[in-house]
Amino acid sequence: MNCEEVKIGLHDFVDELSDNFMKREIEIHLRTCDKCFNEYKKLKNFFDKLKDLTNTVEPPDGIIQAFSSKLLERSIKEDLKEKIISDPEKIKQEQINLERSMQESSGALRKSVLSMTLIASDISKAMPSPSRINWSRVILILLPFALLAIAYLVYDLQKNNSPWKIKTSEGRILINGKENNIGTISEGESLLSGDSSKTEILIPRIGSIVVYQNSIIILKKAKDGDNRITLEKGLVKIKNVSLEPDFAIGLKNGFIIDRGGEFTVSVDEFENAKISVDLGFTEILKNNESYFLSEKYSCDIINGEKPGTPYRSDAPDTLIKEIKNFDYNNGGDYSINNIIAIAQKPDMLTLLAIIPQVSQAKRETLFQTITNHFPPPENITRMDILKADKKMLRVWWEEIREQLKFISDRK
Repeated sequence: MNCEEVKIGLHDFVDELSDNFMKREIEIHLRTCDKCFNEYKKLKNFFDKLKDLTNTVEPPDGIIQAFSSKLLERSIKEDLKEKIISDPEKIKQEQINLERSMQESSGALRKSVLSMTLIASDISKAMPSPSRINWSRVILILLPFALLAIAYLVYDLQKNNSPWKIKTSEGRILINGKENNIGTISEGESLLSGDSSKTEILIPRIGSIVVYQNSIIILKKAKDGDNRITLEKGLVKIKNVSLEPDFAIGLKNGFIIDRGGEFTVSVDEFENAKISVDLGFTEILKNNESYFLSEKYSCDIINGEKPGTPYRSDAPDTLIKEIKNFDYNNGGDYSINNIIAIAQKPDMLTLLAIIPQVSQAKRETLFQTITNHFPPPENITRMDILKADKKMLRVWWEEIREQLKFISDRK
């Protein structure tokens, strides 16, 4: 599915009205499209809060009816004064129209945003000409939106989740250069861990960060929908327990986007980084390009360049050496031949990641090698892969990732 198709079906997906096929297709797309995933989170979070709107902004019993009756009485009197010499039938009809508008507006207070928008549109069509503004009606039309604005403001304020609580701490840590005495870290503050120290920080509704010794992190953003830290140096481990992960680690010119599960990130004094995924998968954003790292795989980012070729976390040293030669030492076809010779079935995601980086002839060899272990899905052709079609490569990546996970779970 493309982004437009997902956008059309997203509302039903959130409302759990999609059929199984559509649900599966949207789930696959959301895993690999950051833009649509963010739209999904916004839509779901908003309607989750909207369900509580009755409790958070419900006026006291009787106030709406009393307020509505007063406005109706005042509006009718004003119209009767102006139309006292007019046709009695018109006066009666106007009174009926006003009562109907009042009933619709009162009911709108307890409907969704879409419902209130449609009702307000219908009422506005019946409004008098600009030469004679009925302020009672205007107030009735605007009242639901004013209540919604207040509710959204409360909802947005509730998204702030700073400070984060420090659950456990071993050894010496500094918050903004000072000894930690309160057991929390707030947005904009830094944490420095000393020798032999280990600190676990709770991320509200997401999970936790374990900060190991001699590490520096900065809490850049603490808000539902946008939780971010920067890892200046050291080692951190992210443990995610949320069904809707929402966390990112900033690195030099890039981000590590949590897609659910557990992963570690380390940065040395030269700003070289290594990312390893223990559970689930992770997305690396670099220069507006996305790179996906699967469970039990690692990759390096050297000198702030694009992420290197992913490799199995327990891959033999000979394979890792050839991958690094290919990525950073111009290993070329010699390294590719060695990688293909050494690679086993669990290494096929490594070979798939190499395809866009090599010649047409080498793509042929890589395609055949991967197909021997994981035949491509029916909707993927050999020509798609030889052209290094990004969408098709991603679909095949998802298929291989799922099968590798199934194999791993059975062990």
